[in-house]
Amino acid sequence: MPDTQDIDYDARRAALVEKYAPSNAPAGSSPVGTGGVDHLALICSDLEKTIEFYTQVLGMRLAKVIPNRDEPSSTHIFLDMGGGNMLAFFDFPKKGPAKTQRGIGSMHHVALKGTPEQYAAVVKTARERGIEHDVHGGETKGSIYMRDPDDILVEVTTGY
Repeated sequence: MPDTQDIDYDARRAALVEKYAPSNAPAGSSPVGTGGVDHLALICSDLEKTIEFYTQVLGMRLAKVIPNRDEPSSTHIFLDMGGGNMLAFFDFPKKGPAKTQRGIGSMHHVALKGTPEQYAAVVKTARERGIEHDVHGGETKGSIYMRDPDDILVEVTTGY
């Protein structure tokens, strides 16, 4: 493994852009190989706490509750994130409460788009409920970061 003090990170980022990003096509103009996100599937320890957080704090709607095809004791829930996208959770009651460690292959955070009104409502709700959070920006524009009941980092952003 190379000594990280010797890496020119700006040059590394520029090389990635040069190699992989189309230079003459405007953003969103070239076709991609998928139709976007259908759902993201995460694991939670308590379905009710998860549903309460995502519906009451973030304003999502519970759209579907089904059994997990691969594990009969597990339930698969789908929350409508808006924009035709779903956020799904599994519980695995027989697997115990062990948490994932951050590392290669794990997700850092979930970033959700919000209008200025949606963003302001989430900021207000987090404050009213005493949910620990960080706001980067103002009252109606910026990003708010908070953790769900299983310590998953969630961001709501207006995209600045």
